[in-house]
Amino acid sequence: MAKKNKRWEKAAVAALLFIALAYVIVYYHKPLTRYCYKIYRVYKRHHRKSAKDSFQAINFPAGFAIHGIDISHYQEDFNWDNLRTKTTDGDTVDFSFAFMKATEGPWREDPAFAGNWEDAHDHHIYCGAYHYFLADKDAKRQADNFISSVNLHEGDLPPVIDIEDTRGKSKQEIVDGVKTMSRLLELKYGSKPIIYSNINFIEDYLSDDFPDHYFWVAHFYEEELEVSDEIHWLFWQHNDKAMMLGYDQKVDVNVFNGNTIELRNILIHEGPRIRPNPE
Repeated sequence: MAKKNKRWEKAAVAALLFIALAYVIVYYHKPLTRYCYKIYRVYKRHHRKSAKDSFQAINFPAGFAIHGIDISHYQEDFNWDNLRTKTTDGDTVDFSFAFMKATEGPWREDPAFAGNWEDAHDHHIYCGAYHYFLADKDAKRQADNFISSVNLHEGDLPPVIDIEDTRGKSKQEIVDGVKTMSRLLELKYGSKPIIYSNINFIEDYLSDDFPDHYFWVAHFYEEELEVSDEIHWLFWQHNDKAMMLGYDQKVDVNVFNGNTIELRNILIHEGPRIRPNPE
């Protein structure tokens, strides 16, 4: 009888330890993921082989003065000290803003976000965060996920909702979900989110229903961005194969549709916000 009781005690202790571990993983998964990724980055930094003579220049669209990047954990051990590249013409392009993937769906946080966010601010560039929206998941939970990870302050770029896939949902369901998340983010940050997607998805699912939103348009390897007048675009992601000087991994590169004053007007700040004119 005593042996049986001991077995039950051991089973109860094991069950309690399992429950405690599950609680820690569920409620502290974001900081755990951040710390694990930091360890991984340190390991990669010390074991990475130098790729000499691997730099490849790309073409940049003409007529734009403000350039930026967008990155996620796919860009391992990113070098923030040299935010510049060269074009195929030999011109130097300096990058003055960066969008960083923050969250995805109802619970995931990009493991590199916290480090990227801190490093980008330390380098005094315009910083933005984006959420990868899953159309088949609850929009409110996705907004809560982003809000729990991202602290936007005066001088940061507005939040971004990135949606690229229907995931089996209808146009109306997609529009309703994006509008719900947009409303919640605007309530939190005081700035209407920018919507990111490729040009075809915007035209097919979004352009009719978001006349008061700005867009960030993905359209690669073109000299010009040709979109309808109803799409008020601020940023154009024009290439996904750019390389920073001194960094051998490829990054997405973007241009801002305006000058420095216009860029500052869209930043999070006190007072009235700039909105597209839907006329």
